[in-house]
Parts: sequence; structure tokens; C-alpha cells
Amino acid sequence: MQALTQDDMAIQEFLLDPSAHFHRWRRDEPVRWCESLQGWVLTRYDDVVSAFRDPRLRQRPPQAIVDAQLPPEKREVARDFVRLFGGMMLIKEGPEHARLRRASNQGFTQGVLDGFRPILQRVTDELLDKVEPLGRMDVVRDLAQPLPATAIAHMFGIPEADRGLFQRWSEDAARFFGGTVLDVEEDAKSANEAICNLERYFLTLIDERRMRPSNDLVSIFVAGQQEGKLSAEEVTAQCILVLAAGHVTTIDQLSNAVHALLAHPDQLNQLREDPALIRSAVEECLRYDGSVPFVCRVAAEDLKIRDKRIQRCQTVFLGIASANRDPEIFDEPDRFDITRAPGKHVAFGSGPHGCLGAGLARRELEIGLVSLIRRMPGLKLDEQSPPARRCESVMLRGFRRLPVVFSRAQMDKIA
Repeated sequence: MQALTQDDMAIQEFLLDPSAHFHRWRRDEPVRWCESLQGWVLTRYDDVVSAFRDPRLRQRPPQAIVDAQLPPEKREVARDFVRLFGGMMLIKEGPEHARLRRASNQGFTQGVLDGFRPILQRVTDELLDKVEPLGRMDVVRDLAQPLPATAIAHMFGIPEADRGLFQRWSEDAARFFGGTVLDVEEDAKSANEAICNLERYFLTLIDERRMRPSNDLVSIFVAGQQEGKLSAEEVTAQCILVLAAGHVTTIDQLSNAVHALLAHPDQLNQLREDPALIRSAVEECLRYDGSVPFVCRVAAEDLKIRDKRIQRCQTVFLGIASANRDPEIFDEPDRFDITRAPGKHVAFGSGPHGCLGAGLARRELEIGLVSLIRRMPGLKLDEQSPPARRCESVMLRGFRRLPVVFSRAQMDKIA
């Protein structure tokens, strides 16, 4: 991806703080062509929601993702990336998407997800036990990364010791999928290698579940194959999708949520005094600083959005982060308010492709935030070690590092 033009901002500046630019775009040109992204950008809430539900705007196929980032002579390095992503329900449309979604829904019912709450609480407590006596931690490394990784490991029935591998593979695949702003060819190779590693791992796991079924998500997918609902490659593709999506976006969202609370001490104190506010607090964190600022669609035919003509095969970027700050929908949208009435944000998308894992992510955020705030009195950003944003992709937003300090458990016991 090219560096953004002066008109479209320097890429690093934009990724660090896009909100001011979104305000200007919504006001002056809510449907705008971005030369560096080679696509249209939608920034108003109503346009974004309509686009999510417009059948003329379809998921961008993996070959298009590759073609947009690599010249023709380099595209072979992402061959397996294209092959496996092409079988994911994320990419499919209409009846094919519905079929794959039905096969996956059994692992994300209310009952199944509520059954994970004790596991999530136990894992969170174990992670905080390790850092509580130290008086400091890196929220990304010590909580946000291992919590969703362990949750997904339980969902798939895989050894917790392998979660580091999955995290690295998932991040490598997601960075290229989301539109890398680093070394494109190297990131394409890393994504291709990661997707192959994930395929090999799951093929072995799928064979084991055929012989010894369990109640995990892999067994649900395998049962779908045996009933003729899924092909063998589709089973592998859905496993990779759920695993990768469950890792990267939740890591980023938990980090973003902690940062938002620490940057607004009055809201942090309000949540500490009234933990019953956690559900509305989570929704406000999702609205205020979501982990997925954009998603992409491709025009299946010529169409018009407001006064702009979108040509067939052109890419359209749906500005989720901008929609969630639209003053036409949200009062004082730049104000972080954990008592704000939830329900209108589009952090998890909308329409047929709304995020399958939204329920699991909400539970991870609720348990992670409440536990952190309850157990770490005096929690605040570490002034000696500032946080570092990840500026690697236009469609992923999170932190590389988020150091915090708090009152040490041992000191509290002595006092």
C-alpha cells in the first residue's frame, strides 16, 4: 500500500488519531475517494449501516486483497492465503454464507457462551495473580493477549501451551488481510506461511476428533462435514477463521478499552464504584475506540451513494469508527461516557455478516475489565513507559504496548 497523499493524510498520523479527520470527512465529503487506498470511504452512520445491508456491496474476495497490495509478479507468494480464505464464511455471500454460518452457530449459543464465564474468570484471575505483587504490568502482554487466546483454546479443545503459536500465526494472517502498511511482500509471505501452519495444525486436530469426538468447536464442524453440510476444506477454513478472528480483534479491543478508561479517570472511578455499569461500559468502549475501524466491500455493480457514482469492482471502505462518532446519531460523540445508552454502535458490523463472536468478545471484555479494576487499586498509565499504538493496518486498531502501574498486593496486605 502506498503512503497516503497529503490530501488523505500521512498514514501513521491517521492511524494514531483518525477522529479529527473523520469529523472533517463527515462534514465535507462523507463519500470520498481515497487515492492511496484505491477505494471509496464512507464516514456517516446511515451510509455505513445501509452499506452493510446492501446486496450490491459484497465481501472482498481474497484474490482482490492480494491484487490490491502486490504487483502481478509477486502474487504467487500468497497462493495458499487465497485458497484457504476463499472457503471462509467471512468471504461467502447469500445461501453459501448462510449455510456456513448455521454450521458455526452451535458453538456460539447463549448457553455455550455463558458456560465459558467460569473459565474466563479463572484464566483472568490466574493472569492477574502473576502480576499483582509486582505493582505494574503490560496490559497487552499480561492480559489482553493470553485471555482470548486461552478462551479460544478451550473452545477448540487444544492445548493451552500452543496458544503462542496461534497468536503469532493469527496476527501474521490478519495484518496482511487488513491491509498492511509495512513491508507488503514480507507480510504476504508471513500471512501465507501462517495460514499453511494453521491448516496443518487443524487437519491433525480434525483427524483426532473424527476418531474421538468431543463437545468442542472442532467436533461441531466435523459433525457438520459428516452430515454433508461442510466439505473437508470448509471445516479447516472455518476453524482458522474463528481462531484468527477470536484472537486479534479481542486482544486489540481489550487493550483499547483499558486505555479509554485510564484516559478518563472519572469514568474509571465510576465503574469501580458501581461494577453493575460494566455492560454499558463495554458498549461505550466498543463505540469509542473499536478494534476494527474499517471493513471492506466490493461493488458488484455500478451504484450511487449520495452524490457519488461507485463503479463495479471498486472497493468501498465502511468507516465503522467514523460511524460510531457521528453526531447525527450520538450526542457529544467524542465524549467517553460509560452510562451512555447502548445499542446503536456498529463495532461488530451489521447485517448478514455481523460478527459471530460478538457474544464471546463481550464476555471477555466484561470479565477482564471488572477483574482488573477490582484487583488493581490505583490503576493508571505508567508515566515512565508510554503506551505504543500498533500502526500496521488500516483495518486493525490496538496497542503494541500498554504499561500500567497500581498498588501492589503485598503492600496492601502489610498496610
